[in-house]
Amino acid sequence: MVVGLYQDRVYINDVFNKMGHIFERFKFLMRSKSFNKEQVEAIDHHLTEIMKILNKCN
Repeated sequence: MVVGLYQDRVYINDVFNKMGHIFERFKFLMRSKSFNKEQVEAIDHHLTEIMKILNKCN
């Protein structure tokens, strides 16, 4: 069952693929445009939250 954009289950491979897409998109945008301070801070905040979750898995 699909509700909106979210499925009932999240598969680790889907998360891994999203992370790869984000990395490639960020690299592309870094070459083609500059980010303002608020955008960089928002990206940094979200990456910090992801790292907190990943660090709990150790």
